[in-house]
Amino acid sequence: MTITCVIRYQIDPFQREAFKKYAENWGRIIPRCGGHLVGYFLPYEGTNDVAWGLSPSILSPLMNVTRRV
Repeated sequence: MTITCVIRYQIDPFQREAFKKYAENWGRIIPRCGGHLVGYFLPYEGTNDVAWGLSPSILSPLMNVTRRV
């Protein structure tokens, strides 16, 4: 069974580009540490201050990230 970690971010709509850069950075870090990232999803329609991050089984790779940092 795979567990998917769903992260809900409350972002400042005026800092959308900063969040996009944050998501791009983690998009490189998680796979380097053995994880799999489904993706980050920025607001597109409707609510403009909620973004999402999806990653299956993020806990083990996250532990690797914290050990390397």
